[in-house]
Amino acid sequence: MNTYLTMSVPTLLLLLPTTALGAQSLAAPVATVAPLTYNLPDGSARCDALIRGGPDVARRFANLQDAPTTILSARLIPAGGNGDLVERDYPENCRVEGQIAPTVGFLLRMPTKNWNGKFLMGGCGGPCGLYLTDRADPALVRGYAVVVTDMGHKGSGWIFADNNLAQMVDFGYRATHVTALAAKAVIADYYGNAARRNYFVGCSTGGRQGLVEAQRFPTDFDGIVAGAPPWMQTGHQPYASYWPTLANMKDGKPILDVSKLPLIHQAVLDACDARDGLKDGVIQNPAACQWQPAAIICRAGADASQCLTPDEAEVVRKIYQGPVTSAGARLYRGQARGSEMTWTNYLGHNGQPGPFWTLTDTTLHHLAFLPAPGPGYRIQQFDFDRDPPRLATNDVLFAHANPDLTKFRDHGGKLIIFHGWNDNNNIPPELAVDYYQRVQNTLGGPQRAAQTARLFMLPGAYHCRYGEGGGEVDWLTALENWVEKDQAPEQVMAFHMKQEPYPSVPIAGSEQRNTLIPRHPLDPDSYDRSRPVYAWPNVARYRGGDPALPSSWARDTRQP
Repeated sequence: MNTYLTMSVPTLLLLLPTTALGAQSLAAPVATVAPLTYNLPDGSARCDALIRGGPDVARRFANLQDAPTTILSARLIPAGGNGDLVERDYPENCRVEGQIAPTVGFLLRMPTKNWNGKFLMGGCGGPCGLYLTDRADPALVRGYAVVVTDMGHKGSGWIFADNNLAQMVDFGYRATHVTALAAKAVIADYYGNAARRNYFVGCSTGGRQGLVEAQRFPTDFDGIVAGAPPWMQTGHQPYASYWPTLANMKDGKPILDVSKLPLIHQAVLDACDARDGLKDGVIQNPAACQWQPAAIICRAGADASQCLTPDEAEVVRKIYQGPVTSAGARLYRGQARGSEMTWTNYLGHNGQPGPFWTLTDTTLHHLAFLPAPGPGYRIQQFDFDRDPPRLATNDVLFAHANPDLTKFRDHGGKLIIFHGWNDNNNIPPELAVDYYQRVQNTLGGPQRAAQTARLFMLPGAYHCRYGEGGGEVDWLTALENWVEKDQAPEQVMAFHMKQEPYPSVPIAGSEQRNTLIPRHPLDPDSYDRSRPVYAWPNVARYRGGDPALPSSWARDTRQP
């Protein structure tokens, strides 16, 4: 065993030449007992050496097994970055951009001071195609070396997938894995030590990335947070967006207008909100709410603005039900009770379809089928009887619903899955419950499964963050405590932030923006209430006092 590995980095750097360090770390990057923090007195020089170290350095990365890598740039970023609201708390870091053959890009940032010895990959979102650095910023300011990837293509649309099997493979599973390999190698070369812990945190497409890693590459990460994944990459848009849109169309015009959503939502709240002991506009357990839209069908002489026609009630019923074949076979889950105010994405208004219509159309052009039907394809051509089997050809590349996590468990990995009950990206939250139940069955029951994976369903939370119930959670600390201290998360704290959406700045050359993701621990002035969210299937119940305080809530002992 190399006794130098437990020494401080400055000492280690004096004992080993750069070339020996690089060769050793790339060949066998094993986690070791390491100092609490690392400081590189020559951080700038070592950063520059990654790009100007000559052919030997380039060759080492080019020969990286399974992930041949080219370092495109490496430069020192001063503390505070460019000074804008997102970067002003950045530590000084070595910013490395690289490419893994053939087309997977990554952006790695490594603190020169107070590195905590850990590595974190941040997930991307939607079709990816650019570096969403904000997803990893909270970890960077806590001393992590962090990486993000473009998932194998440039540009934020779906056209990359058009009859392009190689880039669909990258987007499906390869890019995340090879980025982890490359980032670990560069980290080991830069610091002279492999990271002692490796984490992944992502939501939406990032949540799918995390589950794919746990299922297909179970040794890449010690801990994974996977939030709100689209449970079928190729089928999600027709199932979650087109189905409700189709249900709401008659003779080419919408049946149910968004102006009726507050009426429906209030009826659901009247029926189910107070079941947790407090009527506050948030349903703690929507799965237990069985309210039916027939309850507010207009009676003779009723004010039509305060009730539903039979056709409108049928639209609502179908949205809750989710897509089915003509024979009634379920294809996907529907939307949860309490989420009604998020349906504006696909319900029409003033005779026009919702904004997700175009998104659904565009996704199916390029991603769903092989061969891709191209831009001439229209969502109206999707057939819920004929086309679901056709989706499987491509979805095998993206599938992330394998409940067999035994290899991840045997590696000692820990997985946190979360989903907001009011997901406003139309990803049905009960699909997360369905998946977790299969994990429990596969791993030997609820108690055994909970040693490896836990699910948190956030009441009143939107897609990944925001929402009436509070969508801001310190997932990273929960994961660290589980992996490093064996403190399994029985509950997490959900905060409702005063400012939503979070402030952001434009990303140059893109329609995307970098968001100031909150840094934990939070400034008490940044939120107005917080409450515990318990590991599923447990829910919180109000027990008296100020409902904005977590002490006023406790686990509902009447739940299983």
